[in-house]
Amino acid sequence: MKRTIEYFEQTGPENTERVLELACQHARETGIKSIVMASTRGYTAGKALEVCSGLNLIAVGIERDRFPAEEVERFEQAGRVIFSREIDSTYPSDMQTAFRRFGQGTKVAVQVAVLAVQAGLVDEGETVIGIGGSSRGADTALVIKASWGYPDVFISEVLCKPA
Repeated sequence: MKRTIEYFEQTGPENTERVLELACQHARETGIKSIVMASTRGYTAGKALEVCSGLNLIAVGIERDRFPAEEVERFEQAGRVIFSREIDSTYPSDMQTAFRRFGQGTKVAVQVAVLAVQAGLVDEGETVIGIGGSSRGADTALVIKASWGYPDVFISEVLCKPA
């Protein structure tokens, strides 16, 4: 099997639309049903609605106060929104450090996939696409075998990330 990884010259929200295009295209080509993305203020989730129609979209915010209520309502018409502060979850610091070695977006993409399992929105062992970013927007998309716990997460493909 031969796949291509797209590398971005820098981190930032300017990569968001391309990340979503690559993720949604890959999901459709491979039959992956769920795309789980970090979206602190609703920007990435809103873009996903434009690019990824027809897929199971899950946005993971940090807390409700940061994610505008109208964006939650708009997104939930096509997907689901969960908030990490409402889920009893611990991300071991050594695991965070290890994933961050590949970039902040990698650490976040893994985190949102685990949180989706813990919230009951994705089955443990399901292959999903996890999307994360380094500050605002998205810059990383990974194909992940989702798990309840971080040590059991398996990253099978990197679709894109900053160089």
